[in-house]
Amino acid sequence: MKKTIKFFICILILIITSSSFSQIDIEQKNIDWDVCKYYPTKESNKISIARSEFVKNRMENRLTPCSNFIIDFDAGFDANPAAKAAFQFAADIWSNQLDSPVPIRVDANFGPLDPGVLGGAGPNGLVGLTFDGGVTATFFARALAEQILGIETTDTNDPNDPNDDENPSNDIIATFSSTANFYFGTDENTPSNQIDFVTVVLHELGHGLGILGLGNVNDTDAMGDPQTPTLGFINPGGFPSVWDEFIENGSGTSILDFGDPSADLLREFTSNDLFSNGPITTFQNNGILPSIYAPDPFRSGSSYSHWDEDIYPPGNLNSLMTPFVSNGEAIHDPGTVTLGFMEDMGWTLCNFTLSSSEIVIEDIAISPNPFTERLTINLPSNLRNDNFNISITDLNGRVIINQDMSASNGEITLPNLNSLKASLYFITVESLDSGASFTDKIIKR
Repeated sequence: MKKTIKFFICILILIITSSSFSQIDIEQKNIDWDVCKYYPTKESNKISIARSEFVKNRMENRLTPCSNFIIDFDAGFDANPAAKAAFQFAADIWSNQLDSPVPIRVDANFGPLDPGVLGGAGPNGLVGLTFDGGVTATFFARALAEQILGIETTDTNDPNDPNDDENPSNDIIATFSSTANFYFGTDENTPSNQIDFVTVVLHELGHGLGILGLGNVNDTDAMGDPQTPTLGFINPGGFPSVWDEFIENGSGTSILDFGDPSADLLREFTSNDLFSNGPITTFQNNGILPSIYAPDPFRSGSSYSHWDEDIYPPGNLNSLMTPFVSNGEAIHDPGTVTLGFMEDMGWTLCNFTLSSSEIVIEDIAISPNPFTERLTINLPSNLRNDNFNISITDLNGRVIINQDMSASNGEITLPNLNSLKASLYFITVESLDSGASFTDKIIKR
């Protein structure tokens, strides 16, 4: 991402039980956290990547979005209707890609920033989820956690709870420069001497929705002055984000297997050898693990939480979530690799799932979900008599179940799942006859 600001985020840690997802503890931490510094490059690239036909059709025909973005615009946006409309346009692209039963609330600010800084956004707190009543396992961006849980994490709707908030907090905090040379049109025809505002907002909202890792380095001393980093860290003494759960190096070693903090982590962060191993993400990248931006030296606000600019250069369909944007470059589609990762980390996509076949989410039903002892997969008519390979993987990509099964009367039943630990998993169903397959998330209570 390119231009951005250094901002302070209060991390809200919720420990949640698997049976009721009830809050049992809250801890507040102030973290000096550079997720993204989004600056324009010196180059100009007259490039246009349009919305997908699926999203374009939904937006132009004013179909009900799959998620509801509620945007709290500040006075700066109110004073610039063109900027406000472009921001809403970018939010509408995401709202027709992601499916959530809980509103996604955004605090949108428009005002002067440091020279060259385009803007920045991030989750208004991370939510730590556990599904087995034990220790918090993984941090999720607040909007994603709320989608998984189906509730506002800051509003228990309990009139007897003195901590209840009848006006839930925003899920994303976003700030953009009012002095940058932005193009506020939505036609993907950005002049070669301007930065496309829709692209910048779409990119930064992606971070707010969960595309971020906690990896960083000690590049400042105790007084805040620059120093040569000696250690890399993710979250010493704490827990990783869901992004961190999916990162490995070229040898297949998880980033979470290194000491935290450690010089080894610093070497990994600057190795140009980090990848995302999400199963859906990888499939959408033609079976190749997508490369993470990990240059030497470490670039605070750019390294680790983006796709590799060299692999996804300007004009590539998946270039939105790289660390750089050029004048004249309009990217109005997140790209299939990014959407694949959204699914891997727990998002449900709008009315369809990324797949290796023409099967869409309406054609298949997995129930119950969440489950406790068994799962039933109801198949579409064209696959009712096929033979299948069924695999279930955990958040770290470990295969928990892998077996071949035959459909009976259009159904496949997986019994005896009591022994699975309560958690979030991914199930992949592949026809051994036609090759059709799909992957979806499931929750074991």
